[in-house]
Amino acid sequence: MDNDQLMKKNRPSPAPMKKRKRVRKPGTSRPLSFRIAIALIVIALLLGIFKLWTCIKITEPRLNYIEIKKNGEALVLLDGETARFHPGDRIRIIDISTNVCFNRGVRIVSDGMDANSLIYDDALLADLLPEKDLYSHLTFRLEVKKYNTLMGYIDCVLEPLVEDWLDRAERAVESDEKIVVLKQANEVFPDERIIKDRLINEYISRQNWEDAAKILEGIVKEKPDQETYKILLDVYEKMPGGIGAISTLRRMIDLTPDDDGLKIKLADALGNTGRTAEAIGVYEELTDSLEGQELLAVYSNLGYLYAEAGENEKAISLYLKALKLNENDANIYQNLSLLYEKTGRKGEASKYLARAIELKSDSQDDKLKLARSLLEAGKLKEAAQSARDFIKDNPKSMDAWLLMAGIAQKSGDKALLKAAYEKILEINPRNNTVLYNLGVMEYEAGSLDMALSYLERYVKSVPDDGMAHSFIFEIYRGKKDDDMAYRSATNVLKLKPDESECWEYVFEYLNKKQRYNDIVSAMEQGIEARPKDINIRKYLIAAYLKTGKENQAIAHMKEYVELQPKDADMLMQLAKLFEKQNKSKDALETYKKVLDISPDNEDAEAAYLRLRLKTIPK
Repeated sequence: MDNDQLMKKNRPSPAPMKKRKRVRKPGTSRPLSFRIAIALIVIALLLGIFKLWTCIKITEPRLNYIEIKKNGEALVLLDGETARFHPGDRIRIIDISTNVCFNRGVRIVSDGMDANSLIYDDALLADLLPEKDLYSHLTFRLEVKKYNTLMGYIDCVLEPLVEDWLDRAERAVESDEKIVVLKQANEVFPDERIIKDRLINEYISRQNWEDAAKILEGIVKEKPDQETYKILLDVYEKMPGGIGAISTLRRMIDLTPDDDGLKIKLADALGNTGRTAEAIGVYEELTDSLEGQELLAVYSNLGYLYAEAGENEKAISLYLKALKLNENDANIYQNLSLLYEKTGRKGEASKYLARAIELKSDSQDDKLKLARSLLEAGKLKEAAQSARDFIKDNPKSMDAWLLMAGIAQKSGDKALLKAAYEKILEINPRNNTVLYNLGVMEYEAGSLDMALSYLERYVKSVPDDGMAHSFIFEIYRGKKDDDMAYRSATNVLKLKPDESECWEYVFEYLNKKQRYNDIVSAMEQGIEARPKDINIRKYLIAAYLKTGKENQAIAHMKEYVELQPKDADMLMQLAKLFEKQNKSKDALETYKKVLDISPDNEDAEAAYLRLRLKTIPK
């Protein structure tokens, strides 16, 4: 460092210049602003001291209010106050006002949620209550405490909107899930019609008519109106029974007593549920207020109901009134035809039915009904012609050919009957009744081969018909086909063991072939089925004798003579068998019985004397 620099560094600094004080003249005051400032400072100081003193001296901590920001808007809640929120609200606690100095030791708590997080930032209520059902009315309490001492609280009610529930239901995929959600919503908002309507529509889509009706009944009970009644009526009409529909219609009529349309519906509902007398009463009232086509419908319905009630004459009179309003209604003519038929006026019945067919030429069923009506009236030629006219357009109508068969039976026209049966069989080859009838007809006509063809087809379908097997047996016997006749006879006996003619044929067939053991087997079954049949027992005795089974033959001879004690031939045969087996005593007694029955029987007398001599002691 050079000398110049050292000299500058050690040079003393110049002394600062002193400001000159202004001297206030005696007797002058300070400015007003200064005095005000001093006063304010003193007041503030006093208030601070008072505040500090009151903070230190408080005996009971107290909550004044909580200020909350709800969706950006401030909300001041006093101690004990209740506030309502939506799960989608964003809230934050702005201020907690208490009488505690600087809120020292003050905290906010709530059961089930982190309330302190509301102090630091906006929070979505739904996120703070994850474990709760946010779709129900939920109440939670924000408690303000100093340490553990409760200072105050506010209650918060969480209320979802109706739209929230509807949106939740809309998001449900399954119908059952939607119903569960809507039922819960209805419990939360019992007075909201929109929820009830949605639930009703869901029930209707599921055809759950009873639950839909239950809700609708609740609505009309609170506030009856025709639109709701219409929906309720539609629901009841889809339910069995009809009682609900009738009740609803009566209530609708109470609201609008002059509505004839509702009265017609009521009468229809009463008639459909079998409450004929009540339906007639409602229709009768309507005859005074209706005209034209509406009156025509009422007359027709009254005619039907009176017919159902068995009052045919009243029914006829009402249908005739209806006919005056519309002379071209084929249904009225048809109904009159049926009623005249019921009352025994066959001519009138046919006349009105013919007119119905004229008006309804395309109604094939009516043509067939006319044929039936003519048949029942005994007009067989006309009935046959009417049936033929129908068959021209309907050649494969089973009903028509059956009717033709009935006409042929009544008229005794066997050729027509056979033709009808053949046509029926062509339409339905499995008609067993016709197969049987054709078989019998061919049998009676002597066409055994044709009869056999029909009957054998028949017994394949109906194997247990003993009469059909009997016809087949007779046919084979008539054709001299012994083997098939024998087989048919055995089939008959399985089903009809009382057919003695078949037992005789079986015996003769087997005897001719010397199949005595088969005779024994067959006749033993016969005796088991018919123990009192003496012919079967005779056949069995003969077979036993042929096979050398004398003891069995004797046993059955004894049973035979119990059934036929005066059969001298059987007794004679039994006595000879006893004698052959050296059963002299039994033989002697049996010869004596023969002589008691037939004293002139020389063979019995000679045998009896011979045995008597043998038994006399020498």
